[in-house]
Amino acid sequence: MFQKYASFVVNNAAQVNSIENGLRTLTYILPGRFADAELASEAIYTLLSFVGVYHDSLLGKAAKAGLLVDKEGKSVEIDVTPFNRYHGRLSQRSSVYHATALLLSGLQFSEKLVEMLVVKKLGEKMRWKVVSLIEIVKVLLRMNLLQLSGRRMVTGSVVPERLVDPASLGSIKNAPSSLSASTATAAATASQWKGGRSGLRFTPVRDILERTEGSATLSGYVTGEARNPEAVAPALALIRRYGPLGLAGELLFILRPLVYVLGIRKLGKRDWRPWALSLLVELASRQMIRTDLHAGRRESSKHTVEKDELSRRKWLFLYYLLRSPFFDRFTESRLSRVAEWCNNKPLLSLLGSLIQDYQPLWQQYYFYTAGS
Repeated sequence: MFQKYASFVVNNAAQVNSIENGLRTLTYILPGRFADAELASEAIYTLLSFVGVYHDSLLGKAAKAGLLVDKEGKSVEIDVTPFNRYHGRLSQRSSVYHATALLLSGLQFSEKLVEMLVVKKLGEKMRWKVVSLIEIVKVLLRMNLLQLSGRRMVTGSVVPERLVDPASLGSIKNAPSSLSASTATAAATASQWKGGRSGLRFTPVRDILERTEGSATLSGYVTGEARNPEAVAPALALIRRYGPLGLAGELLFILRPLVYVLGIRKLGKRDWRPWALSLLVELASRQMIRTDLHAGRRESSKHTVEKDELSRRKWLFLYYLLRSPFFDRFTESRLSRVAEWCNNKPLLSLLGSLIQDYQPLWQQYYFYTAGS
């Protein structure tokens, strides 16, 4: 049954992706439409997150086996991102890392839904116990990832990104009855040469020229690779090891959500001290990590995965505008005025409606603005 489902997903990837995107869009506009609409919306979104990861893994196996074609019938090229190379290498090296990453992702997908169910069924006091437990588990999982990666930065997402865009795919060629990881790996690496000491795999020049239909030259290929050192660097070199200062900063970043939750439980959600302490811890963490990575003894070349993660963490500071008591005192009234102004504009009325629908969720539920 699972093999038939896998073949169906791969054969109809574009249509399945359209259905997923349609349902995901629906979850954004459901809150506020009827009783318990936010619960239904979050349940659909959580289910789609798990299903999406499974579908991506199926397409990834098919892509590595060379089975996918675009709508013109040409073989789909896999452009493995630095992010996927890094996490893929760690997952191959350690099954514990892979299992930990999956557990952490599962918690991130389902935490909002769990909080909603606890609030509705068990009450406010039990909610904070469950939230604290989830944050404790996430801290332990991230510390495990930090150790298993060799004291490297723990990224916000730890599951691989999509290898191919499903919307661009045509029908699968020579569709098999099943897709196994071993078959995909064997097909993907059959024509590659593996270094005896480094374990790195290299594509023969003949295959490169065949894939580009003779438009590439050996000198052009070498020049292109030299301009993009990340493409040929060892996977684990894509994120640098922390020094003592950076490691302390990363530990602070991992512990920050738990510190905030424990502060709320002790002092209350409307007290300024948990909000201010969380902000100070996050600012200190960011400064310590940046100082460590930019120290003179560290190499100065670009590291895309690091830069993307630091950029993501910078945007997380916006959540402080949506957390009580700052939200109650400063942001709420201004957002309400923006929503009212948008409601009087034909093209912006949907935005105003979304702001009004999501304001109660930002105020009521911790994980909507947790940034953890």
